[in-house]
Amino acid sequence: MQRYRRLRRAMTDSVFLGAFNFNEEETYEAGRFSNERVKAQEEAASTASTAAATPEASRDSTKPTTPVRTTVMLRNIPNNYSREMFLAMLDEQGFAGRYDFVYLPCDFYRQANLGYAFVNLVDAAAVDALWSVFDGFSAWSLPTAKVCQVSWSGPHQGFKAHVERYRNSPVMHRSVPDEYKPVIFKNGARKNFPRPTKKVKAPTAGL
Repeated sequence: MQRYRRLRRAMTDSVFLGAFNFNEEETYEAGRFSNERVKAQEEAASTASTAAATPEASRDSTKPTTPVRTTVMLRNIPNNYSREMFLAMLDEQGFAGRYDFVYLPCDFYRQANLGYAFVNLVDAAAVDALWSVFDGFSAWSLPTAKVCQVSWSGPHQGFKAHVERYRNSPVMHRSVPDEYKPVIFKNGARKNFPRPTKKVKAPTAGL
């Protein structure tokens, strides 16, 4: 019986030790495994608190933003269109009150426009609508085979940029007829162009 008990204990101990796979060369240190567990828990908690302290907005602030463009250029406009005819066309096509800046450059000597115009729309929805209507437009009020093309204006974009571009330009000189000048609007009503910030030179050529 004693021999059986010693044999059973030896077998049980061998199974127990084999299950944990101890490293015989590893020395024992009091509290080592408990300390390592606490350290791991502290590091995990620190990482979680750092992530929680980072606002979602600050992470999103690193994302690039695309500026909203509102100024378009219309090409292939019949050269005998006046500014008033061009504005009437915009209104007839449903854009009354949806633009705040229009400029149809003209040759003063030939008394004809140069075939293109700049229009600043009040919002992105108006831009999409105008692009849809006028890109490929050919229903002019005068006989012509021209087909309108729409593209982005460059390098200037937006109402303020175009006002600053032209307020000191020779085109705003008092000798230039009003019909050749850029115009601004608010809620569909024409407004006075801002006064120049310096002396405006008279134009020296047809433009």
